[in-house]
Amino acid sequence: MIRNAKGRKYHYDSEEEAFAELADHGEGATVWTRDVYRVLFMTRSVDGWKQVPNPRS
Repeated sequence: MIRNAKGRKYHYDSEEEAFAELADHGEGATVWTRDVYRVLFMTRSVDGWKQVPNPRS
């Protein structure tokens, strides 16, 4: 997920895809990820969202 400086959230399928789109969301945008698991038809988060440091910096 990308969260921009205004708090809007944009969801992506992978961290790599989110980092590729990060520059398009302006200064202050950050990438967040979470570990999930599936139980029947529900997706559960293990620890919630965590900010991912940018590998390009």
